[in-house]
Amino acid sequence: MKTPFRITSATLDVMETFLTSDEDLHGFAVARGAGKPTGSIYPILARMEEAGWLESRWESEHPDPGRPRRRFYKLTPDGLASARAVVLERRGKLPVPKAAPSPRPAFGFTFRWEAAR
Repeated sequence: MKTPFRITSATLDVMETFLTSDEDLHGFAVARGAGKPTGSIYPILARMEEAGWLESRWESEHPDPGRPRRRFYKLTPDGLASARAVVLERRGKLPVPKAAPSPRPAFGFTFRWEAAR
């Protein structure tokens, strides 16, 4: 597939992060999900947005005093289709969406009431 920008391994990691999330992501969340430093993530986000694969919005409020506003990103419909095609072509499979973490027992063990009787 011909892409409007260079596709690196880090770019594929960013695409996979968006493909496995069902919500808008801020830059730090993308970096954490891709396992890359933020300094390499923001240029990728800018290229993807310039190509029309991402759209972004600024956070409207400051949830925590003293913290700057965050910029949230999400794949456009064209970006979603393109990211799926590129990841499938380059990595051979699509990423599996991340499941919500299962609740852990409070004390590190599971107590079965039936077994205790």
